[in-house]
Amino acid sequence: MISLTSKALNDPARRSAYVYPNVPVDSMGSGNPYIERLREALRAQGMDVEAAVSTNAFADLIRNGYSSDIVILNWLEDLPSRRLGVLQSFILMAYLFLIRVRGTSLIWIKHNKVSHTQRWFGLRKMIQRFLQRHADHIIVHALDEETAGLGKTVFLPHPCTVTPAEILVPDEDMEPEIDLLIWGSLQPYKGVLEFLQSVGKDAFMQTLRIHIVGKCKPDYWRQLNEHAGKNVRLTNTFIGEDEIRELFRRTRFILFTYNKKSVLSSGVLMDSLVACKRIFAPDCGAFRDMAEQQQFVTLFSDLSDIAGLYRNNVDNFILNHEVVSSFVAQNSWYSMAERIGRLTCHPPLLPLS
Repeated sequence: MISLTSKALNDPARRSAYVYPNVPVDSMGSGNPYIERLREALRAQGMDVEAAVSTNAFADLIRNGYSSDIVILNWLEDLPSRRLGVLQSFILMAYLFLIRVRGTSLIWIKHNKVSHTQRWFGLRKMIQRFLQRHADHIIVHALDEETAGLGKTVFLPHPCTVTPAEILVPDEDMEPEIDLLIWGSLQPYKGVLEFLQSVGKDAFMQTLRIHIVGKCKPDYWRQLNEHAGKNVRLTNTFIGEDEIRELFRRTRFILFTYNKKSVLSSGVLMDSLVACKRIFAPDCGAFRDMAEQQQFVTLFSDLSDIAGLYRNNVDNFILNHEVVSSFVAQNSWYSMAERIGRLTCHPPLLPLS
């Protein structure tokens, strides 16, 4: 792979980029820092990215998208659920079509197979089909059968926030205190409730020390508590970096129970690599990619399979530190921004490899 030269990276004729939704990080669902990190990485690569953010993502895109050389779209299919979102969705599709005709390059980062909510499902799919047809490039963080056949689709693993130096070196002599750890925002599409219900039906799973920690809405929190047995410790809080690192040290396996129908990629998955511990996850999206290509993940088809995975891997839970560190080094936010820059060169420099 050949990197862009400094001169190419700072070419003012093509370096204006707009990232949607251009809102503060605390306005993103569960405080997701994806947009903020992407903007910072693009700016570090020499692109002109407006520093100011807006409280109105729709109005800000209408106001500033047309003057940008590149518009990068994230989670646009979630727009219908917002106030006046149905009307805004149709306006925005027409607007994006027009600015693309006048020369703006559209990049769609496809985060999910479908939206996590069923409300306005038909319109959400319409938006996805529109983007699939009209985007110049579609970036996916997990191999996706729906867009895999399109020449415009580019597979880039979800960027890692951590550096190789931050990957924990596991203590092989330390006996883990936590058998299964689930962490990150606790939302219905992540399948935690279904997992707890399955634990209640499995005598062996009820002997494991299970920790579940993350911010959760009141209604869902009540449901989780109703099904949590004595072997389950639930904590409803945002977890900081130091705290999660300490939990990682004490953990045997990290567990993901996501709904396979909607999920493609996960930032929490990439952040979990800090632990350098084996990950159990559903057979879908980025989990499958990481299981096949890096062997950091062991897959299950059904929640009832987790007990067997635990038994089979109980003494095989530490990952190769050197391999994990190498993967993290190759998949930084800076690397992703560079690859976006390669996509938007006119004419293209070289194919992505």
